[in-house]
Amino acid sequence: MSLGEARLSTVRDLGYPRAMRRALFALALLAAACAGPPPADPEVRLRSWPARGETRATILALHGFGDTGATAWAEAARYWTSRGIAVYAPDQRGFGENPSWRRWPGAEALVSDATQLSHIVRARHPGVPLVVVGHSMGGGVALAAAAAGLDADALVLAGPAIAGGDALNPVLRAGAWTMAALMPDRRWTGDGVVDISPTDNIEAIRRTVADPRFFGDPSSRELWGLVRIMDMAAAAAPSVETPTLTLMGAHDEVLRPDRVESVHDRIPAAAGWRLYPEGWHWLFRDLHGGIVLEDVATFTLGLRPAAPSGRAVP
Repeated sequence: MSLGEARLSTVRDLGYPRAMRRALFALALLAAACAGPPPADPEVRLRSWPARGETRATILALHGFGDTGATAWAEAARYWTSRGIAVYAPDQRGFGENPSWRRWPGAEALVSDATQLSHIVRARHPGVPLVVVGHSMGGGVALAAAAAGLDADALVLAGPAIAGGDALNPVLRAGAWTMAALMPDRRWTGDGVVDISPTDNIEAIRRTVADPRFFGDPSSRELWGLVRIMDMAAAAAPSVETPTLTLMGAHDEVLRPDRVESVHDRIPAAAGWRLYPEGWHWLFRDLHGGIVLEDVATFTLGLRPAAPSGRAVP
């Protein structure tokens, strides 16, 4: 018997009134949906691109939902390494080449992984600034982790999934909750329902979908997990003292810039908000992505070298 089945059997056997049984039934289903199966391997695949010449700074790059470290960051890494920035990009747990591929690990696990990886990268490159760059889901993970022990001198949040809490449309929240409760493993392609383009770079889309480890059909469990990440990020924002640069595209069809900005404005150490007129959701892979790559490089290299304690000097 599964965990969910055991919980549902308990609900039936306690003799609650019908209305209460229905409520407890939904809660039990949601608990089973959110728990998710544990990953087969606690390790995550961490790719790295060494800086060309002297290492002047480091970037830990966190990809978005369904993506991989390679598909999301290979092109960006080529640019940043040419500027003397070493780049590290994991396949986050549940994605890429990890044994837990397509199994949602839970928002807390993703935040914990990001925190641990930041310490690993810091230990490899003491004395230089470390910036955590998060795209979409990775941006939400980065902001939530910044309030949970992340070791970083600055954050760059690109098209970040941070608009949780009161910034999230309650209708969308209720829909995600309901789907996770009733059909946690149902996957959704969006075909015939929504028509969303992540970028104006068609070749980038072709390269990404050609990767056998990429997937764009989230389960109901994963959709609710993304809501959890956004809620955690929004809740963390008022306590984040790490300088944070947030980037959005005016043509983003996944996230609303005004909702994202409302959460960015709550970050005490907000270091800037940039809305790119030609930008889409995949900012770094857009046809005008070179502008965004340069902005991140300039921001990163503008940090002074890290102090002996490991944190950059303000």
